[in-house]
Amino acid sequence: MKKILIIFSGTRNDIDIIKEILKREGKNVFIKVVFILSEAIPSNFSTWLMYMGFLGEEPTKEIKDLILKEIENNLREKMEKLGNFLKEEKISCEFQFLKGDFCEMLEDIIKEGKWDSVYSPKSKEVLIGEEKIKKEFNVKEI
Repeated sequence: MKKILIIFSGTRNDIDIIKEILKREGKNVFIKVVFILSEAIPSNFSTWLMYMGFLGEEPTKEIKDLILKEIENNLREKMEKLGNFLKEEKISCEFQFLKGDFCEMLEDIIKEGKWDSVYSPKSKEVLIGEEKIKKEFNVKEI
């Protein structure tokens, strides 16, 4: 049985991504799905809020906390739906939800187990260090 690690951090359609991975890897797999809530608000979102007049150059702590809470709720909902989908498909799986620095957590999670394949969504904004980690550990972008 292959061990596959999938790392999500955004709001893409996770079930479609899982279906694509299952097509590539087959169904005789164990999948660990990790959702990482990065505590950094993407600069394009901050720019949009600033442009619309919602905030100055830096988001206030209250606005940042509100945005992160909404993203967390969205990710937890996705995690539940994904769990139901994998259960229906009879795929052995485990889930984890983390908050913090995406790059640090990405490296730690990959090192924590022996994975046959590691997948992470393609980023619109590549974080400092993210590309290096993905190359070093042969992370496939989806």
